[in-house]
Amino acid sequence: MTPLNASDIYFGMYATFQTADKRSGAALAGPDNAVGDRGTIEWRLDERKHRQAWLVNPYGQAIGFLDQDVSHALAVLQAKDWEISYILSFTAYSEGLGENAYWGQVAIIAYSPKYAESFRSFVTSFAREAAQGLRPDPSLSARLAEEIAKDPSSWKPSSKVRIPDSEASSVILKDHRSMHDKVLDLGRSKNVGCYIVSWAFILGLVACAIWLLHRIGVL
Repeated sequence: MTPLNASDIYFGMYATFQTADKRSGAALAGPDNAVGDRGTIEWRLDERKHRQAWLVNPYGQAIGFLDQDVSHALAVLQAKDWEISYILSFTAYSEGLGENAYWGQVAIIAYSPKYAESFRSFVTSFAREAAQGLRPDPSLSARLAEEIAKDPSSWKPSSKVRIPDSEASSVILKDHRSMHDKVLDLGRSKNVGCYIVSWAFILGLVACAIWLLHRIGVL
């Protein structure tokens, strides 16, 4: 049997995205953009009439755009009818970037429709690891891509890929899924009972904190 070539069935990388302006970028700090969320790619024409890849979150909101090099690479894959999605890795704010002050990184994952079932399962596992802030490597060797195509459960998280260095004025807004994000997940999944219990637990912690502050005379 002829070995599979990774480039024939799979593409993965971390890519930096920017937002259109501060107003739209502020949504990155909100509840609709949590680390580990999976979204899709939408194509728009930029000012030079080039096709640019935009990230669309699970709620249909365009959160940012990728540079021309990455956009071109994804356009080639789209022309081959590959499935393309992203997983949010982290979001950041850099005052020195002006209108593009909000930015972040996503793991871009694309694959041949022939192996869609296997790689969809892989994406689910990858997103679970990303949500914990582990930043597994989305690039795969030919051997590993072939193994996942045959058995997605064979994938084991790689060592953590470091968040790239940035200017001193940069602040990381999110790099893992918070307790608040998890509570919202329960509500969105219609698991109302767990949702109520989770909120009751959080409110209980707040009440305990206030009681302790009162006892020591702070309040």
